Amino acid sequence: MLSKEPNRKSRSVWLPSPEKLLISEERVDVWRVRLDQTGKASFPDSILAADEIARADRFHFEKDRLKFVRCRIALRDLLSKYMAIRAGEIRFEYQLGGKPQLSQEQNSRKVEFNVSHSGDIALIAVGAKQRLGVDIERIRDGIDTPSLADRFFSARERAGLRALPEKLRLQAFYACWTRKEAFLKATGDGLSFPLADFSVTTDPTGNPELEEIHGDFDPCNKWALADLCVGGGYRATVAGETLYALETYDWH
Repeated sequence: MLSKEPNRKSRSVWLPSPEKLLISEERVDVWRVRLDQTGKASFPDSILAADEIARADRFHFEKDRLKFVRCRIALRDLLSKYMAIRAGEIRFEYQLGGKPQLSQEQNSRKVEFNVSHSGDIALIAVGAKQRLGVDIERIRDGIDTPSLADRFFSARERAGLRALPEKLRLQAFYACWTRKEAFLKATGDGLSFPLADFSVTTDPTGNPELEEIHGDFDPCNKWALADLCVGGGYRATVAGETLYALETYDWH
């Protein structure tokens, strides 16, 4: 669905995969992956690189190892279809902040992607020629949101949370968290970018926006955020440099 408005409220319709995947500078695709389902997760681990297999083997519980493997298989499967490269031949490089990217030799089309997973769901954002970040968090009751907000949120965000009704504050905390994380992942800076040095909107029912970066009060001209409705008990956000066209799909 095309739009001239880059910021938007939560996207909730997840479409079946189209027959052919086409990479586009004008569109970002976000894929929802069910990590607790079988199917393509039965692909052989041999399509994974040695470092991916080693990382999978470090998980203490088998269910967590299988979720990681399924997520990586989904990523390789999708990138192979976008780029017409065999899934097992895809090579990744890593930025200083740990963000994965395609090797330069394979990426003449400037494909960008980002991955996040929590609980039983993973999200994979794919686009071209714009930095992307995606974050998903499973909502947990009983966490000390005021203390976490004091530690990780800006003064502007903390004030925004306090101004909301009590019944919205847990959702608002996770909305703020995923919006911040998606932006950080898009920049590739990770924890080297102080969390208190930028602010996002905190109202979980309103448009997600990047409100301020280092005193720059017009960052929406440079970045866009979109919330994603992935299912009950989760919050999720995708960040990019445009997001003028956004499609959401289920991977099976």
